[in-house]
Amino acid sequence: MAADTGGDGGAPWSTSYTWRVEDFSKQTEDETIWSNSFEAGVCTWKLRVYPGGWSAAKGTHLSVFLEAQDAMWAPSAEFKLTLVNQADASKSSSHDATSTFKADAFADGRPKFIELSALRGAGAGWLVNDALLLTVEVTVKREDRFQLDTGGVPCDVTLKLPCGAEVPAYSQLLRLASPFFRGALEDVKGSGPIPVDGSLGTWAYILSCLCPLHDQPELTLLSVYTLLPVVHKYDFPRLLTRLVAFIKGKSTALSHDPASSAAYIVRWLALAERLQLDELRELCLGKLRGMTREQLQSAITVQAGSGADRLKKQAVRKDVRELSHELLVELLSITAPAPAPAPAPVPVCFKCAATAPVFGSSAFGNFAVAPAQGAAFGGGFGG
Repeated sequence: MAADTGGDGGAPWSTSYTWRVEDFSKQTEDETIWSNSFEAGVCTWKLRVYPGGWSAAKGTHLSVFLEAQDAMWAPSAEFKLTLVNQADASKSSSHDATSTFKADAFADGRPKFIELSALRGAGAGWLVNDALLLTVEVTVKREDRFQLDTGGVPCDVTLKLPCGAEVPAYSQLLRLASPFFRGALEDVKGSGPIPVDGSLGTWAYILSCLCPLHDQPELTLLSVYTLLPVVHKYDFPRLLTRLVAFIKGKSTALSHDPASSAAYIVRWLALAERLQLDELRELCLGKLRGMTREQLQSAITVQAGSGADRLKKQAVRKDVRELSHELLVELLSITAPAPAPAPAPVPVCFKCAATAPVFGSSAFGNFAVAPAQGAAFGGGFGG
């Protein structure tokens, strides 16, 4: 749940969010999990957790980060991450920081939040009914660059966002750019704001593309990942083409975590299928086909369990489970080892057949059997 207490004018946006991570012990040590998104200012945010630790903290600590989904706006934010002790709130552990979230630094947090041994301790209060409780408080500074510049021309329509913000826009530009709005503006003529999905940052970017008076921020892959569902849903075809072209131009950097590049491409693949973007789907499959079997295996599964059993168990990643049966079969066909080639046929001379192997095949594969020494095949025929 989230609450936005930002006022008008120059007051900063301030949001609090609580995330209850259920079934924590069932999360695999190699998994990365994200909260639902919440909004503060121009950005959509998420909490990112590594149950088994990240980087140097892997295997020893819980790692927790705040991630800006609209880092193209490079917001400056103060934030406070808190791991709540559910038995005694006074023992809760917090991390305070101030950061500018941008394309090359879109997340900040604490890699070594708490030792895993302490987290899992009996009666410690961190895990109650196998649930972990995290809270975050985010304060984003308001800046003039976040305001929509109308050039003094009055807007004639308002978009109502899920966060409660109302964004002014020009109906004629929306009609020209989107078949969806051509119908929507007729249906709601004179009836007030039009409700839409998406964050303030997403719509600020979309409107900046429609109106040359608006300054456009620099796109990032993570921002495009956030923009695509909204641009697709409200049918901005030219903008959709531009975003897919941007992804193609950045295809060598589709991952924002090089250690898990194949896994992130699968994440893009799931988005491409959900939005029925064939060009992006083929781009992702093409990149996956160029990877090693080991890389692809890590993209599909993560190690499960703990201790000695961990290497014996594997779990399918969440993004893979969201793929359709057809696409999953195609993905698995890429990871499957190539069948062993059938042995080349060997010409057999009947005169020397006594030492020639006999080839055949069965349900268990190809086989070769050497005849017993001295056996004769058709001894009365010359060769």
